[in-house]
Amino acid sequence: MNLKMRLKDEWKLGLSEGLDQGRAEGKAEGLSQGRAEGKAEGRDEMTLGLIHALQAQGMPQKQIVEALALARKISLAEAQHYYDQVVQATSGGEH
Repeated sequence: MNLKMRLKDEWKLGLSEGLDQGRAEGKAEGLSQGRAEGKAEGRDEMTLGLIHALQAQGMPQKQIVEALALARKISLAEAQHYYDQVVQATSGGEH
């Protein structure tokens, strides 16, 4: 009987420790993911703001896309995608 009680106690302890470890790892992963998403959102907002500023200065689309690709170290296609987002937002989403 004593062995049974010890096994049961050890099982409960193992379960508790496993849950604590799982919670800690989940929290750490969640924080890390949240930070990464926040940084990405900040970069996106900065990029869209830059496009607006360059448009306001009269810079042509091709130059804006090229400058954005160079500054952000992204492909021309990705830079064009950002530019298209701004154009779509300023035109009310109409095509």
